[in-house]
Amino acid sequence: MAAISLPESFSDRTTLDLRALRGVGVAMLSMAIVRPMLPFEVVPPCPLRTLTGIPCPLCGMTRGVTAAVHAEFGRALFLNPASILAVAAAVLLLIAWRTKRVTIPVWVIVLVLALMWSWQLFKYATGRPL
Repeated sequence: MAAISLPESFSDRTTLDLRALRGVGVAMLSMAIVRPMLPFEVVPPCPLRTLTGIPCPLCGMTRGVTAAVHAEFGRALFLNPASILAVAAAVLLLIAWRTKRVTIPVWVIVLVLALMWSWQLFKYATGRPL
């Protein structure tokens, strides 16, 4: 029986430096905590959605992360399900502070982005609020 091998692009991996991501995680969580109290919007609108009307995979992340941090999990799931994963990853990065880097298969990143965009396009196609 012949062995099945994946194309090289599927076996590629990327290594992430977690020290830099910890800072991003702290900034994200901090902004999500104070964002509802600010009298102005701190994030510019999505360029793709502004130009074409079509949402990008990250549309809804700011509002979703804010909702997740404030324990509005249903709203966070609706806005962008990955927002809960982003909050969980940020908290995990803070808990596992001794870990310096992690290696992730590239296909995982591509799959997550594809699923995120599929959700946004589904909402767009069915007339649900973005």
